[in-house]
Amino acid sequence: MMLKFWIFVVCLVAVNFCREVHSDGSESSESSESSESSESSEETIQAIVTLKIQNSLDPDWPSAEYQVSVPVATSVFQMMVTATREFPGDFTFRATYFPEYAGHFIDSINGLAGDTADQTFWRFENGRGVAFDRGVDLILVHANNDVIVFRFTSWATPTTD
Repeated sequence: MMLKFWIFVVCLVAVNFCREVHSDGSESSESSESSESSESSEETIQAIVTLKIQNSLDPDWPSAEYQVSVPVATSVFQMMVTATREFPGDFTFRATYFPEYAGHFIDSINGLAGDTADQTFWRFENGRGVAFDRGVDLILVHANNDVIVFRFTSWATPTTD
């Protein structure tokens, strides 16, 4: 029950801070043009982010790790989109966009989907194992060597990782 509360809080925070994404999940043309022009700028600072995919519930499920190059201040969601381009067929994910919260919920990664009946979901956290308090659209890459971990887990049992 507490997890549902935190998911609700995350979604409310997303509504208050993120209004750039259309209901179809694509960026607005103004935002896209702004991103493209900033990427072509000589001042754009790139960061190599380590994206780790882990399963706390099934030790036999293959973990994965990807080094993704994105501009500093890129959202985790956009970093994931970039990872699908940099690792086609190897890294995949599905997300649902919720316009009322102006953010995405990660449904599945590499073919493994969360399920309300099983009480499972993809938790995402920093490299020290601390869960983020906001959604993937609001957490930004800050520097080179940032680590983002997506951990498949259950809200029915406490995480020991």
